[in-house]
Amino acid sequence: MSSPGLSSLGLPAPQEIVAQALPGPGANPGRTAEAAKQFEGMLMENLFRLMRKTVEPSGLFGNDGNTQSTYEYLLDQAVTTNAMNAGKGLGLSQKLAAAWASKGLK
Repeated sequence: MSSPGLSSLGLPAPQEIVAQALPGPGANPGRTAEAAKQFEGMLMENLFRLMRKTVEPSGLFGNDGNTQSTYEYLLDQAVTTNAMNAGKGLGLSQKLAAAWASKGLK
């Protein structure tokens, strides 16, 4: 299932990102960490999107549904990207990378 509006923005679906970045046996540890980071970022974006459904629209990004959803998507993406680049995500990527390493996926 792809996120609504991603293809219209020319962005890959989350499944495509993860499939490209998933490590194989004996893979580069840096690639494993990057795949874990991308997965955590994708999870954060989905959490933001789902949490937003629980609050009343403020009108901050306009009242047009398409405009509002586009700006909200871009905001979520920017917050997630900055959090992941600063190393202040949910902490899931480190746990994933460690779990993959314990399974021999380095």
